[in-house]
Amino acid sequence: MRLDTLYRFWHRFGDDGFRKLFDEGFSFENASFDYMPTFTAPGHASIYTGTTPAVHGILANAWYVRELKQTTYVTDDPSVSAVGSESQASRMSPRWMLTTTIGDELWMHTNERAKVIGLALKDRSAILPAGHTGAAYWLDESTGRFVTSTWYRDELPDWLKEFNARGLTERYLAQPWEPLLPLEEYVESLPDDNPYEVPFAGEDRPVFPHDLPTLARARGFGLVAYTPFGDELLTELALAALDGESLGRRDVPDLLSISYSAPDNIGHRFGPMSVEVQDTYLRLDRQIARLLGELEKRYGRDVLVFLTSDHGTGHVPGYLADRSIPVGEFRDRAVGEALRRFVEERYGDADLIEAFHNQQVFLDRERLRAAGIDRRRIEEDIAHFLLEQEGVAGAITGTALRFGSFSDPHRARLQRGFHPRRSGDVVVWMEPHWISDFGGRVAAMHGSPFSYDTRVPLVWYGWTVPAGRTTEPVHITDIAPTLAVFLRTPFPSGTTGTPINHLMRPAALAK
Repeated sequence: MRLDTLYRFWHRFGDDGFRKLFDEGFSFENASFDYMPTFTAPGHASIYTGTTPAVHGILANAWYVRELKQTTYVTDDPSVSAVGSESQASRMSPRWMLTTTIGDELWMHTNERAKVIGLALKDRSAILPAGHTGAAYWLDESTGRFVTSTWYRDELPDWLKEFNARGLTERYLAQPWEPLLPLEEYVESLPDDNPYEVPFAGEDRPVFPHDLPTLARARGFGLVAYTPFGDELLTELALAALDGESLGRRDVPDLLSISYSAPDNIGHRFGPMSVEVQDTYLRLDRQIARLLGELEKRYGRDVLVFLTSDHGTGHVPGYLADRSIPVGEFRDRAVGEALRRFVEERYGDADLIEAFHNQQVFLDRERLRAAGIDRRRIEEDIAHFLLEQEGVAGAITGTALRFGSFSDPHRARLQRGFHPRRSGDVVVWMEPHWISDFGGRVAAMHGSPFSYDTRVPLVWYGWTVPAGRTTEPVHITDIAPTLAVFLRTPFPSGTTGTPINHLMRPAALAK
């Protein structure tokens, strides 16, 4: 979710959703992520830990682990079991996250009485916000039910069992996805039938209506997460959790994280200029309105809300290319093979390259030592080689990132996304609007250090928050310490962000 996306659709929204948040709350119009890569998992971790991947250790949705000599998924944990499902895919936990979250600190500060709950369709989007001590529930695509793991508990709570028994996933997939408005009214978007979108498997063209009952027979229950009905499903789950857990009904604060994933999933497939994305935001506006209404019905003004995003997004490369805007696809595999040939010619051993993953080069350090090769020298040679590749904006060695400091904003963002023990030996980044080659599986992508991926909404609403807005630069890592000031709790253990409570002044005072 980019901030400008909300303003692009502003006049299409109702009065009680996004508009209510921005008109009655306090909006930071210059909020951004101050690290790269801008992916989902590090985004969620950074929001709730108040720090960047260099500290909390969540580098991407998946990354290469030297000790294992293979990649790991960010929340994968073979030491736990799924609860509510037989699926091995639900063996998940926050074990890779190295710091506490604001929820962890709230729970400990209240002598373990506060409840901290993370809800999402994606496992990582529920688990990382819930922290180490909360409870997380996410959608199991094999069953269409919400599950957890033994990291949190041995049995689903009764309220969740009752919710799953309602069979809402099946109901949402039993209807076609029709646009809310007549197609000719989506003037803020490209025509419904355009060449920049990726159709669902089983579709000839990516156009309305989308026959979800037919598509679900091939895709399964996970299809719901690629429709706006997934967000509606999540709102229903959030309301069930409010009542089932009696949140906000005791003498300590509780924290509920709700991660709506449909804008991301649909944006990847159809691109940010699609009718599908606009329709998703119009429907999400209704879910926000419903959620705010239910919160205020239950708690009045004794509720504090913040809304933000885990990253932004770029345009579809083909759309930009057809408008003569510089763009391209970085051929990761081809560059990786060329790099191995270069190292073979220069050092006589292509296997000195252990892996090329997430645009990071991992060297086999044992082979380097055995061959007596200076690590800094080969890092620098590889960086120079990669700088010569088409689409590469920069390449920097791990040694420089470990020990250097940078005034250039892009290199500084790269350093804040670099973990000394987990990251590679050489890191590259692309020119603006270049993305990795995904073989046509996605239309649009994110991950860069540029504004279209880093600038996101940040709006606060509710308890003691005045109406207003500012263009003061703030970072997503400022959210957790700001919450800590509101809650009068300790900051998360790795916090590098700064509280921004003092900037939330009434509009009359801010002038």
